[in-house]
Amino acid sequence: MEEGKTAIDELKEFAKKTNREIDYKDEAYVASGINPRTLVKQHAIISNSIEDEAYFVNYCDMAALGDNAMYSGLFFSVDFPASTLVKVRQKNILDKVNPFFKNSKFTTQSKKFDSKVFIEENDERSSGKLFYSQGLQSLILEIFKLDPRLKFSVNHIDVGIVPELKNKSTLGIYITEQWLLDEAIIRKLYTLVGKLKMKVQIGQEMSH
Repeated sequence: MEEGKTAIDELKEFAKKTNREIDYKDEAYVASGINPRTLVKQHAIISNSIEDEAYFVNYCDMAALGDNAMYSGLFFSVDFPASTLVKVRQKNILDKVNPFFKNSKFTTQSKKFDSKVFIEENDERSSGKLFYSQGLQSLILEIFKLDPRLKFSVNHIDVGIVPELKNKSTLGIYITEQWLLDEAIIRKLYTLVGKLKMKVQIGQEMSH
């Protein structure tokens, strides 16, 4: 980030440069409690430059907890039950050295893919649709290579601040605790998530 510029300033510049619309809000509020202090709540939502493009959603609420307190990434709707929860992350060196680490209960039957990711899910049918092809699996691994912080999930992050995604099941590729501000990574992510969205839609159509 350039000195003197806020994260929202950076994203406003990116939106202008790429002919995308941006909706943003930055507000301070006083937390209630014994020791009230001023907190910040902000968001920046960059919407489609082309039809059917994923939404780039950036959100922060200093009073919130967990992954929904601060996240940044691309999200789009998927035709899955609202109860479906899927979380995928890249395995790291800590997984390999941790004696208590366990492999995913869900497997895709692809040794290459399963050896590189950790999957948590509560809906084997929907998960099967997500990881139906080696091409899609390879694309997920390619996305993870962009930034080791990136995660893949269905319905783990609440993106209800986007009217078009409110009350819908959503798939997200995102980071938590920070915002994505590296323009080169954002541009590559748009390209790869566009391909991912198309493959997921094809998988869903094939299963109907």
